Amino acid sequence: MKKELRKYFLEQRNNLNKNYTLSAEKNIFKILERNIFFKTAQSIFIYINFGSEITTENFIKKYINKKKIFVPKIVDNDMELVKISSWEELSIGNFGILEPKKNDFYKGSIDLVITPSIVFDKNGYRLGYGKGYYDKYFDKNNYKISIGLSYEKLLQKNLPTFAHDKSVDILITEEKVRIINEKYSNNN
Repeated sequence: MKKELRKYFLEQRNNLNKNYTLSAEKNIFKILERNIFFKTAQSIFIYINFGSEITTENFIKKYINKKKIFVPKIVDNDMELVKISSWEELSIGNFGILEPKKNDFYKGSIDLVITPSIVFDKNGYRLGYGKGYYDKYFDKNNYKISIGLSYEKLLQKNLPTFAHDKSVDILITEEKVRIINEKYSNNN
């Protein structure tokens, strides 16, 4: 079932109007940057966009020397975090996605995790690519807040979930911030 949903929602996302996605992305990052949970975050673990995902490249470049920026690297079917200080430290890696060239893995606490997804629902659950990297990360690692970024047009009422699926704490679209985990309700 999830395989068919992935295909369906990837097609939906791939077919979004380019003017809409560019405008929505600008608003999503403006909203993110205004929030206290972002302003106070020293360490950020963020995906590097692939395909029609919300583009993170400009955001990463903007903050790469202002905050500690960590990006994923897949090694032996596990996702590792690597701190980068320059976009030039990346090269094409697993699945054709940019990854850090170095293997200096970080195991410490992260203030803010910005999570990729094919699609999110209004409860903060995500339909990822099926490898489970982020669910495993959320289970095993120390982080303060997880955030999902989504186009409002793609946001679903509910997605099918399993016991191991983890929702993000906060969901941001171009229209608003949705607090999923109530402990963050005073931070927006």
